[in-house]
Amino acid sequence: MNRRTVLTRIVQAFSLTGFAFLTYPFIRAFVPSFEEDLSLEIDLSGLSVNHSKTISWLGRNLYIVRRSDKVSNRLFQESEQLKDPASRDSVQPDFARNPWRSKHPDIFVVFKNCTHLGCEVAAQTSATSSGFSCPCHNSQFDSSGRVEKDSVASFNLEVPDYEYVSRDVIRLIKTS
Repeated sequence: MNRRTVLTRIVQAFSLTGFAFLTYPFIRAFVPSFEEDLSLEIDLSGLSVNHSKTISWLGRNLYIVRRSDKVSNRLFQESEQLKDPASRDSVQPDFARNPWRSKHPDIFVVFKNCTHLGCEVAAQTSATSSGFSCPCHNSQFDSSGRVEKDSVASFNLEVPDYEYVSRDVIRLIKTS
């Protein structure tokens, strides 16, 4: 084998390797078996009653709140001042079609984005009320993210899909 043939084979090998690296992202985008697992497990053992934590997931922030029994029981009584008290028009999984909009009454998981223009809502906790408030246009939400009638926002806060892995660990699941 002469020198020219060896150099040609080396160039061909590098070209083939470069072509493989270049086409891999395109092939990966079209083959569904290469999809990443976008779920996130969150430990709730350190979250005490009436406290919340903020988690970043899929480029958005979420509130995770541990509610007291008093706040959970009050959610059944506040329906007359809400736009969508039964959460029929809201973006949420089927398990959240209840007054507390979660799998268990004490843990509430919700995206922080207001449904009006996407501003991040702030949690409000006081002796008289608890819930969320949008700083952009002052939309008010109750402690289960349901929008009040006099607010600019039309829909309740969005609830992500999740499941309990154990008593104190939840897994956020990307559904779409």
